[in-house]
Amino acid sequence: MAMLPPVDPVVLQHNPNFEVLYKDLCSRKLNTDGSTRDTKKQRIHDEIRKSLTIARTNLLSSQLLITSLSDLPSKASDLPPELHSIIEIVTAQLSGHVADTDREILSSDVTHFLDSISTIATALSHQLATIATLLCNIATAAHPNEPSISTSALPEKAAVMQDEATHQLRRDLSEARTNLTNTLSTLLTTHLSLLDSSIRILEQTQHGALSRHTRSSAEHLHARATVLGLQAKIHSISHAPPAEFLAALKEFKRAQGSGERALKDREALARRELDVYERAGGKGLRDLAGRKRVLEREIERVDREIGKLEEGGDGRI
Repeated sequence: MAMLPPVDPVVLQHNPNFEVLYKDLCSRKLNTDGSTRDTKKQRIHDEIRKSLTIARTNLLSSQLLITSLSDLPSKASDLPPELHSIIEIVTAQLSGHVADTDREILSSDVTHFLDSISTIATALSHQLATIATLLCNIATAAHPNEPSISTSALPEKAAVMQDEATHQLRRDLSEARTNLTNTLSTLLTTHLSLLDSSIRILEQTQHGALSRHTRSSAEHLHARATVLGLQAKIHSISHAPPAEFLAALKEFKRAQGSGERALKDREALARRELDVYERAGGKGLRDLAGRKRVLEREIERVDREIGKLEEGGDGRI
């Protein structure tokens, strides 16, 4: 019906036959998505879907009961101890872990289980109620400020959460994808503007008028400096220096010459003093060597005399 164009209620009031046709199309001939409705096929599909739902519900209920029953001995503190082993045996049999040939052997345990079914059912009900309470707490965990829902409202809450997961989240994802696409488009537009500005700046600074102006200015300054250098050289060649400048140069040269002669005289005097020192030092070293030889001969003579005295003393003894 959402695919059909809206009709003004005034038009429907003035055309009763069209109103009947329009309502028939919306209710029986077309689906909500605008496709043609096949009533017979849809009835068959609805029956199959209903049977499948019932089968899935029964299967999940059986699995839930078997799982809860297997956990019952360890979680039900008020359960009699003699029922623990019986519950485990029955749970194994329900799970298909017991062979058909062993069923007769375990028939007494099954009978005892059936006799105590009221006690087991009560403990199992308490266990399932505890699980339902935990599920209620989990269902409201996203909103801690809200009060916890009751177990009777849990199916409705589960239906709402399923609808959110299958429809609302899908719509949110679609909206987020649209926003992401718009953001990406904006980003690409901004990037294009950035590239345009970068190209314009590069053209102005490196390849454009600004770069050419800077290069022309540098070449102009270089040419001016060259011209000034040539002008200075021409001026120095064509114009003789003044007399005062020449006199100052001569005086400076004369002062430099007298200073050079004084330095040479000092150098010659220093060399003569060095020669005198070397000659005097050589003679002193020769005198010291002669005295050393005299002392060495005197020491040898004294040593010989001491040796003779020692030999003479030994002979007398």
